Amino acid sequence: MNKRKLIKKLALPAAIIAVASLLGLLLLIPISNSQYQNHKDDFKKYINAFIEQNKTYIKEVAAKIKSTPVDPIIINELQSEYLVEHQKSDQPKKYLWMSAMNGDFLFGAPSSDFQKLNNAFDKFQNTIKVDEYYRDRNDFLNKLIDETANVDFTQFERSGRAERDYGDSGWRFYKQSDEWGLLQSTETSFSTPVYDGNGKLIGDIFMKVDDKVNVEKYYDQQRFKRSDLYEVLTAIFGILLGVSCAFLWFLLPTWVYIDAQERDVRTPGIWAFLALTSLFFGLTIYLLTRPATLKSFNCPKCDGELNGTRAYCPHCGYDLSNTFCQQCQYPIKPEWQFCPNCRTEIKPKNSLNEETANLNTNIE
Repeated sequence: MNKRKLIKKLALPAAIIAVASLLGLLLLIPISNSQYQNHKDDFKKYINAFIEQNKTYIKEVAAKIKSTPVDPIIINELQSEYLVEHQKSDQPKKYLWMSAMNGDFLFGAPSSDFQKLNNAFDKFQNTIKVDEYYRDRNDFLNKLIDETANVDFTQFERSGRAERDYGDSGWRFYKQSDEWGLLQSTETSFSTPVYDGNGKLIGDIFMKVDDKVNVEKYYDQQRFKRSDLYEVLTAIFGILLGVSCAFLWFLLPTWVYIDAQERDVRTPGIWAFLALTSLFFGLTIYLLTRPATLKSFNCPKCDGELNGTRAYCPHCGYDLSNTFCQQCQYPIKPEWQFCPNCRTEIKPKNSLNEETANLNTNIE
C-alpha cells in the first residue's frame, strides 16, 4: 500500500478521537459550572445558618451578664465550655472576650490565649501605636487571637531592640493566612452590646470564629472539588486528546518526509523537521513549494507502485497506454490535450487504433 495513503488512514481515526475528546471536554464545562453553582448555593445556605447560629449564641452570653466585674461563675462556665470545644478537631474554633465601655479588657475565653496577647500588647504598645496597624486592644485581639500559636514576640527581645520598628512583616507578630482560593475568609467576627439589669450599657462582647475545619465549603471555582464522575471523564478525555494530538503531530512530519522522498526533494528531513516544529505553517509552505510530480508512479486504478513499467500495471493488469505520453513517456492526465514535456498532442490509444484501421482501408 502507498505509504502516504497509509498515513492518511492512520490519521483519520486519530483526528476523530481528538475532535470527540475536545467536544467531550467542552460539554463538561456547563456540567462543571452547574456543579459549582450548586456548591455556591449550598455555601450561601451554610454561611447564613452559621452566622445566625453564632449571633444567637453571643446574644445569649451577653444576656447572662448583668454587671461588671463579670460574675466569676459565668466566666468559669465559659472557660470550661471553650476548653472542651477546643479539644474537638471537627468543630470551628471560637474565641470570646468582653471589653468595658472605656476599652479595658474584662475577660476572655480561652484565657491562656488572651493572656499571651494582652501581655504582648502591654509590652509593645508604643510600637503598635506608632505603626497604627492596630487601632486599639480589641483590634489587636481580633486580628491575632486565632493565630496565637503562630505568634512570635521574641524578635523584640533580642539585643535590646524591643521598641524598634522592624517593618511591615517584622514587628506585627503574625503570619498572614492564605485565603487564596476561597469564596471568603473562614474567619468571622461578631459583637454585641451588654446591658446591666437597668438597661445601662456596660460593655461589648466580641467573638471570633475560625471555621478552617470546614474550609472545603469556602472553596472558589479553582479549588472546588467536582464529582468523581466529572473528574474521571475529564481525565479520560484529556488523555485521549493529548495522545491523539501527539500522534497526529508526529504523523504530520512523517507524511511530509515520505511525500518529499517520493517527489525527489533534496532535503526531505529538513521539511519534516519544519513541519514538526511549526505544524501547519511548515506544511503549508511545503505544499506550496513541493514538485508537482512524484518520483515514482502509481497505477490510477489500484494505486499500486508501477516500478518503472509503462505498459500494464503489475498489480491489477490495468492498461497504462493512456497514462503516459506516446511520444516521450511522460506521465499525463486524462484531461490534458498536450504533453507538457514534448508538446505532442495527446490521443487516446483507441483513437490511434481507429486512425490506423482507416489508413489501411484507404490503402486497400
